[in-house]
Amino acid sequence: MKSSQKLVIELKRLNQKLDKIDNQSRFMIYSGSPAKFAFLNFISGMFHSLGSLFATAIIASIFVYFFSQINLVPIINGWINSILSQSQYSNILPPIPTFSP
Repeated sequence: MKSSQKLVIELKRLNQKLDKIDNQSRFMIYSGSPAKFAFLNFISGMFHSLGSLFATAIIASIFVYFFSQINLVPIINGWINSILSQSQYSNILPPIPTFSP
């Protein structure tokens, strides 16, 4: 066997051992101190929520700013008038019964 092949085989074994150690160390962190694990998860969840909140606030403020610059009332009013002019009220509302004494 060439020395380069031996080196490749040894590197593969070393990588496998490092992967095994990495997986074991994660488990040791989780099971080593449950209180520390819970605290770290709580803090990460809190920062994730705050980041989502700030991103939503920024995006919402951008939408509000752009929509406040557009006057949509005439557009919506024209659209509603065109719909109402095409429809017949007798098809939409039932006739009102009349009672005679």
